[in-house]
Amino acid sequence: MPKNAGTLVHEAEQLGWDVRTERRWTGRLWVRAAVLSGLVMVRAGVEETEHVCAWNEATGKLVTSASSGGFKAVREAIKAARVVSREHEATGRTVWGRDAAEWVRQMHDAVTKVTAALCEARDALGALDGSTSTGSRAVELGSAAYAEAKMAERSAIDAVEAARAWLAETNGDDARGCASWRRAVVLAGQHVQEAGEAIADAGARAEREALAALIIEEAQERLNDQEVRWRGRLAESGGEASAAGYGGLIGMFEVPSRDWCAWFDGYTDYDGVRHDGHGDPSLSFVAQKDAWAKSKRRSQSVYYPARYTSAALIAGDRADAAAVAFTLAVVDRIEGSGAERLRQAAAAVRKNPQGFGTGNERKHLASWARYPHSSFGEPTRVAEYAHAEWATLENAVAAYKGVQDLERALHWDIHYAVERENARTDAARSGQAGLDEARADLEKSGKTAEAWAAAVERLTTARARAHGAVVLATGDVERARACGDRVQEGDELAEDVWSAVRCCEEAYDVVNRAKRDAAHYVESAETYRDAGVLADYVAECARLEDAAVRAEVGREETLNLYGCAFADAATAVENRHEGGLR
Repeated sequence: MPKNAGTLVHEAEQLGWDVRTERRWTGRLWVRAAVLSGLVMVRAGVEETEHVCAWNEATGKLVTSASSGGFKAVREAIKAARVVSREHEATGRTVWGRDAAEWVRQMHDAVTKVTAALCEARDALGALDGSTSTGSRAVELGSAAYAEAKMAERSAIDAVEAARAWLAETNGDDARGCASWRRAVVLAGQHVQEAGEAIADAGARAEREALAALIIEEAQERLNDQEVRWRGRLAESGGEASAAGYGGLIGMFEVPSRDWCAWFDGYTDYDGVRHDGHGDPSLSFVAQKDAWAKSKRRSQSVYYPARYTSAALIAGDRADAAAVAFTLAVVDRIEGSGAERLRQAAAAVRKNPQGFGTGNERKHLASWARYPHSSFGEPTRVAEYAHAEWATLENAVAAYKGVQDLERALHWDIHYAVERENARTDAARSGQAGLDEARADLEKSGKTAEAWAAAVERLTTARARAHGAVVLATGDVERARACGDRVQEGDELAEDVWSAVRCCEEAYDVVNRAKRDAAHYVESAETYRDAGVLADYVAECARLEDAAVRAEVGREETLNLYGCAFADAATAVENRHEGGLR
């Protein structure tokens, strides 16, 4: 094996790649190939990756082909990729190459961003002025979006809390219960971002809707006037208003017209049963046609009143007319590859402004102004040369978008809000299902039982430590009190002995408090054990260990103080005896 190949294989093995060497026939010579394979982390999962490096078997020189690379290129590739352990992926210790702690850390960072985005949305909502009718509508739109954003943030927080609880329960040994909540956090981030964008656009949307409301009102008046004139013509000719006549007036197609007439006049089905109609020729046909269209609405269909459809046509025509007027005003200043064609279209439109022969030219002129993506944003660069036409175009386009906004308010806003809520609910259910499945797998493999056994042993050890410290401290304080009884009033070190006894009793109070805390923690731990909550049981074990440490520290203090009391008492008794002998 050449030196470069040996170095490459050694580094690949250290990085966790699966390495194998094999002999291959290329069709003209034998080569040796080092095949490096492994699971590599990608943005949304892991994928199997393979790198091949080959060299001439006889000379040891590098052999490159479409399926093999050079030593340097392969070395850089294996260093740049992050290899995932196949065993850990199979057992659930890692998911997509990330362990439980990393999943929790990434989701916590994502939730932090979600909370920051929600704060920005709240600030944007607070900046809206609701003192006017338009402002009131903007606040209404922003409040609805903010309420949804709060629910989305709550779902993200619940998801990361569930993942963190699973991390504590399994001590980081299983990542499946954490990774299952990823979709919930991702959806929450997307929905909060969309809500922030909706709040930022609430003011502009309210202004667009105000412009559109005037057009919708005008469209309703046009529909009513059209019906009045139609009824007048029928009265002059001696005819009667009918559903079929109104369908012909508004240009309905054959199948909808037949359904409309059946609904209005009634019909007889194939079984010979007569169904009464719902129409009344004396009432408004506009309102009755809206009622018919609404009755045909199903869960998968959308219904808009006739005035909205008419308003969209009116607003679209006005936007096209304004776009044509603006393009005609600035056509001489347009530059680029399509400028000459625009000038030719403008010349044709000036000769025949409304004729059918210039329909395509007017459409071309309007498209250049209304759709900047097709004109590379050039309309905005020449807008200063036609201020009035540009302002008219902006108002017309805003009114057209306002009609679309009001149509969305009738159906799609609620529809999409329900879809987003259902998506978050499904993600939460999927996360819980993944966690339950991981828990079942752990229980099946016996890891949970081992964790419980370790926790119970940990609790038993800490309880024994606390009990032993209490027993020893009790003996210390009893012996210290006996030392205090040995000295008498007037002995040289009597005050030192009694002071040591009092301090020993105070240290024993610390041990006694630790004893009471330990008993409380043991009782709580048994409750959690009966409920099967391992994370809380482990937490009580940690608290019990802390109480045991406090008890042991207090016992060391009682032992030191007893030693001081014993030494001082012995000295005092000895001095008293010597004084009696003298």
